[in-house]
Amino acid sequence: MQNVRTTQIIYLLCAIAFVVIVARAISSVKGPEDFVVTATTEEVQAFAREQLAALQERSFAEDTEYCGIIFEDSNGDLGAGRILTGERASCDIAYFDEPGMAPLASFHTHGGFGEEFDSEVPSTIDLKSDIASRMDGYVSTPGGRFWRNDAEAGKSILVCGPGCLPRDPAYRPCPAAEPKPEYSVTSLRARFERGTERC
Repeated sequence: MQNVRTTQIIYLLCAIAFVVIVARAISSVKGPEDFVVTATTEEVQAFAREQLAALQERSFAEDTEYCGIIFEDSNGDLGAGRILTGERASCDIAYFDEPGMAPLASFHTHGGFGEEFDSEVPSTIDLKSDIASRMDGYVSTPGGRFWRNDAEAGKSILVCGPGCLPRDPAYRPCPAAEPKPEYSVTSLRARFERGTERC
């Protein structure tokens, strides 16, 4: 009888200890709403540039878009979620709010060079999606351009020009369709409606 009582007390103490450990673990993990984002736009942009530079050659070789999400964790460090493989002209960025991370920006490549695509600028869908998500987006192009979709301003802004990121060896510039330094959804739509047949 004494052994049964001792065993019950030990199980009870173990259960209490387990509850305390789990409660502490849950309370120590900060959700995005529990911490202040400390990363600057410049830091996020530099991080996005590194991620895209690392993906360019694979994107060209496979003629596929790759995309991901940049987040800040509860320690203030930047990280990238799982890199997703898209298709030739799209990549469906999906992310889940996880405890301890705040999503800050999306990024994606534009695959390999192809004359049938105006891939040296973000698409209207790229910009509209970033505006709708209220999160900046970064885009790399086959010509090595690096763009920031500023969700708040509603504009695609050229951060740096041809060759600032790795360039597709098949890339051929089109002087008649040289990108402007920035676009709105309306001006991107007008560019796509004009087309690049002149090249």
